Amino acid sequence: MKSFITLSTIIPRKIHQETKEDGSTVFDLLIVTDMDNFAKVESQKWKWRAITRKGKLTLDAEKKNVNVEWDTESDQDIASGLNYKGRAMELSDLSEYNGHLLSPDDKTGMLYEIKDGKAIPWVFLNSGPGNTTKGMKVEWLTIRNDFLYAGGHGAEYRNENGDVVSEDPMWIKIITKRGEVRSKNWNRVFSRVRNEAGYPAPGYLTHEAVQWSEKLQQWLFLPRKASKTPYVESEDEKKGTNLLIKGTPDLKSFEVVRIGTEEVEHPDRGFSAFDFIPGTEDRLIAAIKSREVEGEDPESYITVFDVDGNVLMEDMQLDGNYKFEGLYFV
Repeated sequence: MKSFITLSTIIPRKIHQETKEDGSTVFDLLIVTDMDNFAKVESQKWKWRAITRKGKLTLDAEKKNVNVEWDTESDQDIASGLNYKGRAMELSDLSEYNGHLLSPDDKTGMLYEIKDGKAIPWVFLNSGPGNTTKGMKVEWLTIRNDFLYAGGHGAEYRNENGDVVSEDPMWIKIITKRGEVRSKNWNRVFSRVRNEAGYPAPGYLTHEAVQWSEKLQQWLFLPRKASKTPYVESEDEKKGTNLLIKGTPDLKSFEVVRIGTEEVEHPDRGFSAFDFIPGTEDRLIAAIKSREVEGEDPESYITVFDVDGNVLMEDMQLDGNYKFEGLYFV
């Protein structure tokens, strides 16, 4: 696969920022929804939508105080007719890759370019080793060595007896700027991560927020859920974590950091996306948390903390009963 690994470099990421007289810096934020069944536009037979929202994050000159403001008037529908069994546009992350803003639909497996209010299909990602007929449930995107990485929950599917029935979520995709896709088995990686964190099988970690940091030369994982016992849907609602797991480049050694307090203050909230705040050498993180509890409206929160687990901004709820699952500085 020589041609796969010798491609020219990608277009650098562009981030808008403004420096104020007091030395503080303002960055533009963009978030996107995964509304599950509510993504369907009921007034139209073949239309599903996600919503993007713009915001601004202000970081003071000492990089110790943060403020976030959202513009709900900027909410914009991003629609598509492509669907899988009546589900679609459940967008789970955002990433700028080679000059294009991309977002994956975790229901169809389609990787879209978001441009001019449109969802433009770019690459289809199928589940597991690449020989399946079902779309990949992509939950996170990151870039390393000019390749786009796409991954899912990183936990195997088990039946009611606890037997493993599928390891497809343990596979990731590595994508070139030309849209070439390679499937890679990350079973050992995800197993190491959960073992190091203290959640060995049949316990689990589920991942929706993973990034590679070129500056830190580390992989960073913010697990959405963590359980020492097998998956039970009703219990999983309150398995949110305060874990930050940092891995070496070869993903063989890990450090586990607790964010904020030792105990999880809000176990019904789990990390669904994060991005490094620009200009902080990847030491400050802005993260989205989602809350999904049966019979209640979904909620989303934003929080800011450093890679040592110190919280700069406690969970701040976003307006509207939307489940936001992608966050990116643009």
